[in-house]
Amino acid sequence: MSSRKSSDDDARIDFVLSWEPFGEGKRAVAHDVKPGEEASAAVAVATLQGHLDGSPLPPPQPANAPTLQKTTGKKISDIWESYKAEKINLGQQRGVKGGWKDGEDTAKYDHWPHVRALIEFLGDQDIGHVTAEGIIAFQQEILTDPEGGLPRNRQKRLQRAGAVFRWAKARRLISDDFKEFFRYPGKIEDNPYLKFNNADLKALFESDEYKNHLFKKPSEYWLMVLALFTGARLNELCQLTVGDIGTHDGVETISILDGELKRLKTTASRRIVPIHSKLIELGFLDFVATTKAGRIFPELPESPVKAGDFGREPSRKFTEYRRQVGVGEDRLNADGKWEGDNRKVFHSFRSTLIAALRTANVPKDRRTRLAGHDYDDTQDKHYTGGDVLTMFDFKTLKADIECVKFDVDFTPYQRAGVGTTSLEGHW
Repeated sequence: MSSRKSSDDDARIDFVLSWEPFGEGKRAVAHDVKPGEEASAAVAVATLQGHLDGSPLPPPQPANAPTLQKTTGKKISDIWESYKAEKINLGQQRGVKGGWKDGEDTAKYDHWPHVRALIEFLGDQDIGHVTAEGIIAFQQEILTDPEGGLPRNRQKRLQRAGAVFRWAKARRLISDDFKEFFRYPGKIEDNPYLKFNNADLKALFESDEYKNHLFKKPSEYWLMVLALFTGARLNELCQLTVGDIGTHDGVETISILDGELKRLKTTASRRIVPIHSKLIELGFLDFVATTKAGRIFPELPESPVKAGDFGREPSRKFTEYRRQVGVGEDRLNADGKWEGDNRKVFHSFRSTLIAALRTANVPKDRRTRLAGHDYDDTQDKHYTGGDVLTMFDFKTLKADIECVKFDVDFTPYQRAGVGTTSLEGHW
């Protein structure tokens, strides 16, 4: 039973708690519940029922605590393991949507960090004992965390943490998945990255460090200019091999494909891009010709926490270089820390190239193919005219890419150490 002390220190009975036979087990029941004590009685019944079912007792709740869902006997981490196993299994089945094709890698790097953050915040409790108040508090933690990143990052954390609750509700383990609290309440911009303007490009490519080849590794020269004239994502460039550079119909090309030790963002990312004449003028083909078989930039290490990711180190170094030459919206504060919501990042090279193609009136379907985006039009998305990699004539795509011009004085490539001085840590 539940009892409290009255003002004169006498015991007062608020309700009587007991159990009775029910089927092959026992059922908890509250009797003689006083007005105003319904919530306390419901919590007590749920607690006792969980104990009768053999589940561990949840932490004590105050009398005015919200009503718990039913005890499931499964912790949040248990639900995660079941959810993960199903997603991995679906990913191994041909033609079945909704699975994780990269299996454990997708689970470990793309989803578990967000679920782990939820568990660390709430505790690894029975999923049926989680309350709306707890999820609201978690949501506020994500929304106000100064290290939480852009709104899109916060939205992803909420959505992926909430996936285990949606999965549990779909399987009738819980009645409420708190979906309204696993959402980002503000507006998410379609493109969180800003393109570089001409002043940014001049700062990046006409700095003393860049013009005088004060770089240590070839990738520190090539990654930026390749991104600008191909629109490729950072890791797409980092994992390029000598065999990816070739010709199609007499046009020099870069093949951006998946395969062994290569990862692409989506299937649509598979593409063959004509090489801009400016890259040839700067010496890219000559550089590749001096590189032995294998990755063009073998100096870039693979991430120790994500298989197939070679972009972590160059991303960090680009951020240092960008800040050094004054590009971006973040600033150094009085405490020597960088602050501000910067949206000019390495990915901005991609945004810059796509914007330049649009300005040059390159049709959207060919811009989409050059950028490796998904098609909005169903007919294009499910192209059946042959290999999607060759759905457009390479000479046409070459003419499209040649429309891109930038008012920047680019300096041709020269290996560091050949008449120059290498500067550790700089681009």
